Amino acid sequence: MSKRIVVGLDGSPYADSALQMAIRRAKMYDGTVIGVAVIDRPSIEQIAAGAQPGAIQMSGSAVSTMLNDAKERAEKLIAVFRMECERNEVGFEDIIYSGVPFEGLAQEGMTADLILVGLRTFFHYPTREGPGDTLEQLLKDPICPVLAVPKESELPRNVVIAYDGTIGAARALQAYAHVTPNLPEIYPVTLLCVASDYDKNKYHLEKATRYLRAHGIDAQVLMRTGKPIDAILQVMKDLYPALIILGRPIHRGLVERIFGSIGRSILKEGSIPMFVFH
Repeated sequence: MSKRIVVGLDGSPYADSALQMAIRRAKMYDGTVIGVAVIDRPSIEQIAAGAQPGAIQMSGSAVSTMLNDAKERAEKLIAVFRMECERNEVGFEDIIYSGVPFEGLAQEGMTADLILVGLRTFFHYPTREGPGDTLEQLLKDPICPVLAVPKESELPRNVVIAYDGTIGAARALQAYAHVTPNLPEIYPVTLLCVASDYDKNKYHLEKATRYLRAHGIDAQVLMRTGKPIDAILQVMKDLYPALIILGRPIHRGLVERIFGSIGRSILKEGSIPMFVFH
């Protein structure tokens, strides 16, 4: 269950949406929300050293000012986080991590059930104004399931599990069942298989539906043909608003490149909550 939920705090509407979803899950399971704000010291020090192309080496006082600004911002984010958790009467812990943002989230994820972040992340203050690559880095080798959400806080009314019988897909299926059990009436589940031949996939799909049923989740099977990303996006559009469950492949190669294109397309689309594990 979602007993310990890590949420990334970066001051963006995406992070606000992630926090609200984390609070809702904590209420469902009597869990604890761990808020993580970040001081991106490495990026500040790189710029200070003139490591970026075209950068001019800064003075020690300028670096100190940037670090102090980042610290003050992180403290404000934590203060807002505490007030929101107290207002909603959920248990919470908080941490200000100084270092590479995704490493701080992954470190907290080592003793958590779920990491919640926005589909766009903004942890690199004050060295970058636009979104960074924290989510992409987290998804390369997630220490625990990662749920990335859009900036709209509307709850999904459907869950779509992309399933092809591979080890990565099976682990994502298991992770979803353990992190979100006994909620089929709230989240109707569709087991989506993109393939041209149902008979070749029938064994894996039947095993998967039996597994979900054992966890109180009655899933319907849906077959689609064509390119996986096109099929997935169309189903997500049909079942909107929905949450997509994806498993990363264990071995590198063609399958990983296909997954990468699916993940990148969903990230680029920016409105589909995405749950990933392998």
